[in-house]
Amino acid sequence: MTVSGSRRRPLVLRLSLTAAIAVTVAGSSVAFASPAVSAPMPVRTAAAPAFTAGLCEGTEYTPSEQMLDISGIRLDHFNDGNIVPMYGTTDRGTSAAVDAPVCGVRDVDGIAKSEWMYCTDFDLDPCAGVDENGLPVDKHNDEMGATVPSSGNPDLSADDLAVISWLLQNPAKLDGVVSGNGSEDARSARQTLVWCVSDYDNPLMADFKSLCDRNIGDDERARIVEIMNVTQTLDLVRKTPATGTLKAGETAVFTLNTNMYRKPINVQSSAGTELTVCGDNAKATLSANQLTVDGRGDAPTAVDLCLTAADGGDYSVTASVIPDSVENLHWNTAGAQCQVFASFDTVRPALMNASASVGYAAAPTTTPATTTPATTTPATTTPATTTPATPVVPIVPIVPIVPIVPIVPIVPVVPVVPGAPVPSQPVATPAAPAPSAPKPATGPRPVAIDGGAAEQNSGRNVAVAVTGLGLVGMAAAGAVALRRKRS
Repeated sequence: MTVSGSRRRPLVLRLSLTAAIAVTVAGSSVAFASPAVSAPMPVRTAAAPAFTAGLCEGTEYTPSEQMLDISGIRLDHFNDGNIVPMYGTTDRGTSAAVDAPVCGVRDVDGIAKSEWMYCTDFDLDPCAGVDENGLPVDKHNDEMGATVPSSGNPDLSADDLAVISWLLQNPAKLDGVVSGNGSEDARSARQTLVWCVSDYDNPLMADFKSLCDRNIGDDERARIVEIMNVTQTLDLVRKTPATGTLKAGETAVFTLNTNMYRKPINVQSSAGTELTVCGDNAKATLSANQLTVDGRGDAPTAVDLCLTAADGGDYSVTASVIPDSVENLHWNTAGAQCQVFASFDTVRPALMNASASVGYAAAPTTTPATTTPATTTPATTTPATTTPATPVVPIVPIVPIVPIVPIVPIVPVVPVVPGAPVPSQPVATPAAPAPSAPKPATGPRPVAIDGGAAEQNSGRNVAVAVTGLGLVGMAAAGAVALRRKRS
């Protein structure tokens, strides 16, 4: 890229920035981090009062109170809708010189949003320092005006803008270091990749062209431009089963179609489920909740996602992503002699969402029933079977049959023998027979004296129980009265 000399600083100042790349190429690989959440400010209808700004994501040192204090002229700039530079990515810079990228704060719909600003002019002054009074200054400690919004960097082509926009919205690698906002190393990698695009033809970058060619050469830049120019899609449908429900433990298959390549897509499934990439999906990887699909061009790629659930119920899979767009960037500069910064707007872009669901049948109701043999059955039956001990009915011992003599006239009662006629005259009292086991009743039902029904029972240790007669009397007097009981 060719940059007009009128905007370039003296060589001695340009060389002071070269050290930033030396810091970039050293360091370790870090994981891509999600956008930072800065301290929220209440929605207001008037100018904001002085406040202490929140830190940008992944700040690895403690900035001074002066850097974070938004008051005085800095507060005026903030209330005018401008971004206020606060501190650099490292603590190696002086108050007037900061290392790129720079953390700045601005008002976004009533929220004080702290965002990393990436340089897009390798050898221009960041103009992001502050003096002892907190006023913005350049490297010479010359007081600067506000860092105001810009439509972009006029020295960049449309393809350059597209690639830089993609780099600020997605992780990329610089010799194994993953770019992002989450750490000093990750930010240095991202800043260097941006310079590889914005200042590839800058003479000061000559020593680093081989670094740029390895990591973001012509082919990779062309791939990114394709991504930024396609109509981005995100679609999620249920594949297996297409209809109906599954049994607990079975696997449901969902298909995600997207052409947002090498961009982390947030994929979530309902609690109590396990989600994996399955089938022939060599170009897709799922790490935690981040799905990344490899490819290029406008045609979407189908990725199968398998879900399993152990219990009945309705379960869903959702996918969400912020589509890549040049409009997702916020550009700003403090003047012609100053750097043009680009920062990813983490507030305004709308998410693309897709979701699908599947039902699992509840487990059979007989399952819990079979698990309740609850040996309570023997517990309840044991006492029940031990209750023959209800000897409420007295056992009548075998005694000689003595005729019951009525008071008047005296007529002896003869024991009824089955099959024998009732005698019509008194019968002598028989001698007491020796005890013997009773024989079961045979023949016709006996008849009582007065023609009423008489009952006869036989049982263990029981002689004869006459139920056709009821006893009423006084045993102490030795008298027994008879009362007929008719049936």
